[in-house]
Amino acid sequence: MKKGFTMIELIFVIVILAIPRLAATRDDAKLASIKTDIGSAMQAVPAWYQGQKDVRIIQAIQLDTTSWKQPTAGTELYTWSADGTNVCVTLAVVDMNITATPNTQLAIAAATTDYNATSGAWTQTNGIPVFRVAKGGAMTAAGVMTYVSNSICDTLWSTSGLGLVEANITMAGKKVTW
Repeated sequence: MKKGFTMIELIFVIVILAIPRLAATRDDAKLASIKTDIGSAMQAVPAWYQGQKDVRIIQAIQLDTTSWKQPTAGTELYTWSADGTNVCVTLAVVDMNITATPNTQLAIAAATTDYNATSGAWTQTNGIPVFRVAKGGAMTAAGVMTYVSNSICDTLWSTSGLGLVEANITMAGKKVTW
């Protein structure tokens, strides 16, 4: 009787060892895709507004609506969740003159009272539209998003990971501070 492994046994061992790495590669690709969406949106939304005077995010950039959700219809707010529950990233058009804290995203996202839902034209006479990229998280009863740590979101926002940073960009294409 020969000693050793058959080819089938070796293939099974290789497959078993490779499965965890394939899952990690899929997560890495998803995160890279989300970061690309965010970078594209940071450029496209202000440019679209400048050219078309339209604040609707979905008009400026083709977002994958299976990944990016619009939790409240009639607002310019899109969220991405790694686990289907806790929001990891929020993209929103907000009014720069609003006094709410930046994490109350649903409270300050531009609603159809701020813009024309048909044309996307900004209708607030005193307000200035701003495109905001923010950390998401769990929504409290008061409408405040608190960041919830999980491995995928932490990788996205970590400086040692993909290094995503929160940003506020006026529709004139300049970053603003809150």
